[in-house]
Amino acid sequence: MNRANTRFSTLRQLGFSLIELIVVTVVLGIVASMGAIVVRDGMLGYLRGREITSADWQGRLALERITRELRDIASPNYSNIAATSCNSSTFAYSDIGAVPISYTQSTTTLLRNGQPLADNVTGLRFYCLQSNGQTYSTIPSAVYYVTVSMIVATANTSATYRSTVKPRSF
Repeated sequence: MNRANTRFSTLRQLGFSLIELIVVTVVLGIVASMGAIVVRDGMLGYLRGREITSADWQGRLALERITRELRDIASPNYSNIAATSCNSSTFAYSDIGAVPISYTQSTTTLLRNGQPLADNVTGLRFYCLQSNGQTYSTIPSAVYYVTVSMIVATANTSATYRSTVKPRSF
C-alpha cells in the first residue's frame, strides 16, 4: 500500500496547480495586449501616412495640370477670362485652341470642367496680376500673370500649394 501511495503522489507533483495556470494566463494576456497596442499604433501611423501622401500627390498633380493649362490661355483679346474669375475660387477661360476650361471647388473636390480633378481641397483661389506682378487686377484684359493657390487638407495635416504662371500668348 505504501508503494501505491508513493506512485500517486509522484504523479500528482508532475502537473501545474490551478493558481499557476491562472497566473500564466494573466501574464500572457498582459503581454499580448501590450503587443496589440504596438501593432495598432504602427498600423494607424501607416494609414495616416498613406492618407497624407495620397492628398499631397493629388494636390501636386492638380497644381501641375492647372499651371500647364494656364500657360496655354489664349491672348487677352481671345481668352474670354470671365470677369468674376479673378480673385475667386472659380476660374474660367479659353485656351489657344478655343476650348473653354473652368476650375471650381465643390465642397472638398476640385473640378475641371465639372469633372473631379483632386480631393481634399479645402481652399482654392485664383489671382490675376498686372504686368508688374504685384498689382491685382479684376479686369480680364489687364491680366498678365495668373496665380493659383490651393490648400489640401486631411484630418491630420494641411498643405498649401501656390504657383504663378505667365501665359505664353500674353
